[in-house]
Amino acid sequence: MASELVLLTGATGLIGFRVLVFCLRRGYRVRVVVRDLAKKSRILGTPSIRGLGTEAKLMFVEIPSFSIPTAFDEALQDVDYVVHVAAPIASADPASIGPDLATHYFKPTTDAVLHLLSSAQAHPTVKRIILTNSLAAIFDHVTDTDETIHTESTRAMNILQPPYRSPFEAYTAAKVSTLNLTEQWMESEKPVFDLVHIAPGHVFGPNELVTDPEELLRTGTNRIILAPVNGEAYGTEAGVTVHLDDVAEAHVRALNPATPGNRLYILSSGGVQGTKLDDCFEIVARHFPEHVGSTLLNNGSLPSYVFKVDASESARVLGMDFISYEQQVRDAVGYYLACVRSSK
Repeated sequence: MASELVLLTGATGLIGFRVLVFCLRRGYRVRVVVRDLAKKSRILGTPSIRGLGTEAKLMFVEIPSFSIPTAFDEALQDVDYVVHVAAPIASADPASIGPDLATHYFKPTTDAVLHLLSSAQAHPTVKRIILTNSLAAIFDHVTDTDETIHTESTRAMNILQPPYRSPFEAYTAAKVSTLNLTEQWMESEKPVFDLVHIAPGHVFGPNELVTDPEELLRTGTNRIILAPVNGEAYGTEAGVTVHLDDVAEAHVRALNPATPGNRLYILSSGGVQGTKLDDCFEIVARHFPEHVGSTLLNNGSLPSYVFKVDASESARVLGMDFISYEQQVRDAVGYYLACVRSSK
């Protein structure tokens, strides 16, 4: 394993960074794609990376834009595996998105993946490509009902078309389209490498790349928990969640050739009925009582709806036992409180 090289995108984001840490821990060499090489200092300065002492196994390559068809050509040289995490996220700062949601979400997401697959065809060393997708990719806005149970084989046949009314609509359309397009591409092109999709629900866990408490409340999926426990009323979200470490672990296990390829793995910790997101208030009251009423008002709202997902087969094949929602909340809130203490 020590000699195998992973090309990783998205390492400046929540999931991608944690995947990087887990890959280095397992002995992989990692070539990290950044849009600007100046961003590598942010990664190198984190406690997890500094503590690993794996500088010799970590390298960086700059690709300013994934929209160019040949963008990945040089970066794929001598690569064994690719983990493509980078994509616009639905929980980004609205001010950074702009009014044209299709331009921000749909085209960049699908173009990057198709360019990556096409470039990889010219690199015979590439054995497997792992794409970070989302449970949104198996949601069909026409045929789904409250009773639909989504599994690894569920596919959405209907893709919402622009104009989109919300970032979530555009994000979902991009994820559905990416899954469908890439599976069609694999079927028609029949490349020598195989393809794995990792589809998590809402991802919660410490984001070492963000230490500003105010930024934690504004961006990323952790804000779904952090905003309500700070007294805000949050919109209704699907009750499908997974710990950040489980997402990173699933990606690394998918690098193992013994893990079946050309399939999708779904990650959700709460069983078919999912998680009641507003359980976060009771969890915070039990584990952080000294902060309730002061640092944490713990009196916001976080309604959730049931999006039925059966992740048991993915858990079995990956050999994983998903970390509980309680631990997800403890870790996300605990990290936030540590950042508050450090900022004072």
